[in-house]
Amino acid sequence: PPPPPPPRLIRTLSFTLTVLPSQIPRCYPRRFPHPPPTDWPAWLKIGFLPNSRGGCNDLILSGHATVTSTLACALTSVAGNGTLSRAVWTLVAVDYAIEALEGLHYSVDMWLGCVVTCLLWVLTRGAEREGERERKELWRKLRWQQSQQLQQQQLQQQQQQKQQLYEHSSRTPQWNGTVIGMYALPTILGFLILTVVPEAYVNYFLVGYTLWAGGIVFRWGQTNYSQHILLCLLYVTLAAYL
Repeated sequence: PPPPPPPRLIRTLSFTLTVLPSQIPRCYPRRFPHPPPTDWPAWLKIGFLPNSRGGCNDLILSGHATVTSTLACALTSVAGNGTLSRAVWTLVAVDYAIEALEGLHYSVDMWLGCVVTCLLWVLTRGAEREGERERKELWRKLRWQQSQQLQQQQLQQQQQQKQQLYEHSSRTPQWNGTVIGMYALPTILGFLILTVVPEAYVNYFLVGYTLWAGGIVFRWGQTNYSQHILLCLLYVTLAAYL
């Protein structure tokens, strides 16, 4: 269906078709020259003069009612709270009553401004729902894209970790003479203790070997070399007593 006309257009057509007299007593003598000019140039000149107090006629629909009703409809639509909505519309009704009692607007002026604005808001609710569906669809797409990006990042990280592990495992260790000597020394000492040292003195050598291994562990911590020394001590001890 075609979109409904905005309240401003309806208001303009309404007070163009029918002009209501002002509800303020002696409005024209207070705001404009009296008696009014009879020739057209003077009459147009007075009509174009700035006047913040408005003219001496009532404009249906009320612009005041149109603006306040639009704000109330927007607040009710966004808040979605029944108590807040009732409070807002109660304040709007009190405002309209004050405007009518003080003679600033006709009561029908405020009533039609509220009713027409609310009807137009209801007619355009489909656009609001369509926009809400579009926002939800956009949000769903954004979340899907974020999840896809996160999965891709996780896959890349896993591939990098696998590549690093593969390179590390396939890398040929670089052995030098010092490293070979350090790892060979505990083994040679254990072999000498078991084959050369007399059986009566084996315990003393085992105590010395244990103290030496403990010093290495205390100084360097849990390293590969420390574990190697402890394994050698275990094998020598088992071989000596078994």
